[in-house]
Amino acid sequence: MTEKKRFEFVKPKVGKVIEKDPESIFRELQIPNVKGLWSQQADILREYYNNFKGRQDIAIELPTGTGKTLIGLLIAEYRRRCNQEQVLYLCPTRQLAGQVYAKANEYGLPASLLIGPQNNYPDDEYGDYVTNKAIAITTYSAVYNTNPKLNDADTIIFDDAHSAENYISSLWTTEIKRKDNKEVFESIIELFRGDINDYHYNRIMNDDMEFYKPIYDLIPYPKYLEKLPQLIELLEANIANCGNAKYAWSMINENLESCQMYFSWGEINIRPLISPTQTHSAFSRAKQRIYMSATLGEGGELERITGVRKIDKIPIPKGWDKYSNGRRLILFPNRVFNQEESIEVALKAIRNHGRALVLCPDNRAAQFFKSMVEKTLPSFNILQSTDIEDSLDSFTSKKKAVLILTNRYDGIDLSGDICRLQIVFGMPEATNLQEAFMWNRLNANSVLNELVKTRITQALGRCTRSSDDFANVLMIDSNLMKFCAKVENRIGFHPEIQAEIDFGLENSEKIETVDEMVDFMNDFITDEDYYASINDAITDIREEYEKRPKAEVKKLVLSVENEVDFVYALWKKELSRSLEKVKSVIENLSGGRELDGYRAWWNYLAGNAAYLAKGTLPIDSNLDKQYYSTALRSTNAVSWLSELVHHIPAEKDVPKVDPYLTTQVENVDAVLSGLGLHGQKFEKNMKQFLELINNDDAKKFEQGLGLIGQYLGYEPGKPNGDGTPDGIWSLRNRYLGFEAKTEENEKDPVYIDACRQTSGHKKWIIENCNVPEDSNIDAILISHKSTIRKDALPHSRELYHINCGSIRELALKTAGVLRKIRAVLVKDQGFDLFTKEHISNTLSAENLTYREIEEFFKTLSLDELEVVN
Repeated sequence: MTEKKRFEFVKPKVGKVIEKDPESIFRELQIPNVKGLWSQQADILREYYNNFKGRQDIAIELPTGTGKTLIGLLIAEYRRRCNQEQVLYLCPTRQLAGQVYAKANEYGLPASLLIGPQNNYPDDEYGDYVTNKAIAITTYSAVYNTNPKLNDADTIIFDDAHSAENYISSLWTTEIKRKDNKEVFESIIELFRGDINDYHYNRIMNDDMEFYKPIYDLIPYPKYLEKLPQLIELLEANIANCGNAKYAWSMINENLESCQMYFSWGEINIRPLISPTQTHSAFSRAKQRIYMSATLGEGGELERITGVRKIDKIPIPKGWDKYSNGRRLILFPNRVFNQEESIEVALKAIRNHGRALVLCPDNRAAQFFKSMVEKTLPSFNILQSTDIEDSLDSFTSKKKAVLILTNRYDGIDLSGDICRLQIVFGMPEATNLQEAFMWNRLNANSVLNELVKTRITQALGRCTRSSDDFANVLMIDSNLMKFCAKVENRIGFHPEIQAEIDFGLENSEKIETVDEMVDFMNDFITDEDYYASINDAITDIREEYEKRPKAEVKKLVLSVENEVDFVYALWKKELSRSLEKVKSVIENLSGGRELDGYRAWWNYLAGNAAYLAKGTLPIDSNLDKQYYSTALRSTNAVSWLSELVHHIPAEKDVPKVDPYLTTQVENVDAVLSGLGLHGQKFEKNMKQFLELINNDDAKKFEQGLGLIGQYLGYEPGKPNGDGTPDGIWSLRNRYLGFEAKTEENEKDPVYIDACRQTSGHKKWIIENCNVPEDSNIDAILISHKSTIRKDALPHSRELYHINCGSIRELALKTAGVLRKIRAVLVKDQGFDLFTKEHISNTLSAENLTYREIEEFFKTLSLDELEVVN
């Protein structure tokens, strides 16, 4: 009889845990390619071990290329080995997680790679994690989902923490996308039809509006709360068919009073102001959470992103505040060229470099740039985020490739010859609807400026990964150039970046042609001596810079704990505590015009809390009205506040802000950004503009006519086809339609055909511009003439006439006013609210508000011309 073979069991080793600091663990590893820790790595590890290892929330800031990953992995191994803890190392993407996993293997550290669907985690790798035998390297989504398998970590390390906002907030953001769920999207918009202004409603309901002008708006809270039962009923009936939105809905559907509803042309977001991460046990139960980033910001951004009221920060080691991680030649084509020429620079540079990384803020910008590459460089491979989910090989293996990424300013490492060209195509102002609303409609830029600087800093580290690396960087966007040109923004950057931006702005201005800029970039990467001279020039001026946070940043830091507390109090339905906390926030933010927009926002949120609490708590029944009124009084430069007054309870003496004027001002501000506050581009554009309007050639005159409208804050249009207007100026629901007869003899009278054409433009606008019922539409005939045929009179009623000479005087005045506004803005480096107030005051003083412009065009009725037979 054969003896049965038995399983050879093992006896677990039970030994005393030996305390070792992370530095000692590193020395044990004996990593072949790493001879020793850099000084800043050792400094950070000692500071952590001696002063921070017992704290719950810790932030570590180290510039790109200074060994942040090794620090994170050593701390992870210390916690796993010496504290016997389960440790998660979170990365934004699968590709990055794979990269960190490869590093862990290279360093000889036990690690498990847990990415993809959690049901498919390899059993052995998952088992190594739960038995504390390996560090689990995974993505943010592994923790931030409704039923995470990785739900009991003792330590969580967040890599690239500043890019985590959307990964975190998505768990509490019900997102209804137009392209995926059009019927549900439109049903929700119709539910709130009476609470959305006609201007936005008509744009949203037009299927072609996405590429025309972005729309960002918010349903006023009292209206949102009033229709919440219908909204719940609508979503409960449809959410199962709305993809991932159903998961976020399950997280917020019992706390909808704590949320806001944002909407744009393409999507609807229902979400809380700050993600209530402490209610998510996979996050909150961790004994320690470590947030690592190349830049942490100065104004409490990390706390708002993570939903943590206080994070202790390990400071950058002394001397590393001016550390260089390579040299970048940063150029701003928009300083001297228009947008079309700036894109030409980019495309020619791509052709020369072979491989390029293009970072875009949204899908619209990405799709546009993709179409330009397809049209101009058909032999180039175009890759997007889905092509590099697990590896960059599909990009790095091709000689002609353009990698176009949306809202991805971190986690791409393209060092050395892999990629020497990076293009930042668009202002990285907003990564979600809440940020877009605050930036575009609320002017709460003081709190978002730090995030923009962080994203720019992260972006600039993608193609230079070490001190001897170098790359060309093109910043293409007039608003991006404007942001970097403002001294008040630049001083918040690392000194190295300040020097590179200053060098780039100065030299971009001196370049005269597209080819000259492209050659400059080419010489920088191909001529060693030329590169050395540029590097020396930037290094020399770097010593003159230092990083200085703006004064208002201190107030933002002071308020952030109360902001987070307010959100949790509201989430837990602790209404009394929420009122107490929101009052503290407003007190923290008091004083100084720089925070007007953000302070108005918090007075609005305070009004919401009081409105919700009214009838439930023994509070002043007018408290909501008081807070709302304070918000409305805060500034006359915010278009959203001008509309809000019609939807919330407010005191009678609150001044009504003209929504048409605020829209006009916002448009003029955008025009000035495009024309440039710095450099020669502005005057070149003014010269071309006046040449066009002073030409009687119909095509050129009509181009000039459109530019007058654009420069005065209208949205100009020139439809194609027979019988269409020669120009349309629109401002919300006010329209001016033009028929231009510049080529006709001034001695001839106005004939019946011209009257019929001009009159027909009203009907054309109504039928083709999706015009609301209460719109104001005027039709104007432009000519050199002073008489009208008698038989044309019956067809001239309710039409207006303007002489070509008067139009040209208006053009000259417009150019002069733009110069005047621009001169003040350049001089005082004003921030956005000051800018808009200055524009508003100047337009009023110069009699160029929309009211006076319309009066100008309606000075003379067409039937008031001298009548001839």
